[in-house]
Amino acid sequence: MLKKILLKPLLKGALIVVPIAATLWLLWSSFKWLNNLGLKALAAIKLDFLIFPGSGLVIMLVLLFLMGLLARISIVNWLYARIEQAMLRFPLVKTLYGGIKDLAGMFDNKKGQSQQTVLVQLGQLGLAVGFITNDQPPSTLQACFDEPHVAVYFPMSYNVGGYTAFIPKSRTKSVDWSFEEAMRFSLTAGVSQVSK
Repeated sequence: MLKKILLKPLLKGALIVVPIAATLWLLWSSFKWLNNLGLKALAAIKLDFLIFPGSGLVIMLVLLFLMGLLARISIVNWLYARIEQAMLRFPLVKTLYGGIKDLAGMFDNKKGQSQQTVLVQLGQLGLAVGFITNDQPPSTLQACFDEPHVAVYFPMSYNVGGYTAFIPKSRTKSVDWSFEEAMRFSLTAGVSQVSK
């Protein structure tokens, strides 16, 4: 009786408030961090007279926008590639930067084919949701396979991680399911699925 009167509404309230609060906190923290970074940049170049509430955030957003515009210029891309190549010579930087860049690249819509959502038969267990991350295994592994294989990433529910397996292309079934929806479904173990 006490469980029904107190615990259920408390849990229901937590299920409503916690995701909203966590999202707002994450956004606020990100904006605050960007704002502080912009304020430090303004102070470093002696433009203190431009400081007003939120000016750091505005400066950082303008800088990010300008970087995006500059990335369209081939000489800037060439320079960026050279700097990136120099950075990747250091093992720790290569691991951290490479991993973060690859993770961010998964959400880049320009690589639609390499993010194809697929279902893979897991014997008698059923089907697993995965994402084709590469259409070909590395050249050093291609001799290990009798038929064409693809790299399929299987995210783990409620965890930041997953595993990648080389699966025969014939055992994968492409589905018309957007990367974002399928990833949300997988990461939440299907809880995020809205029934229609």
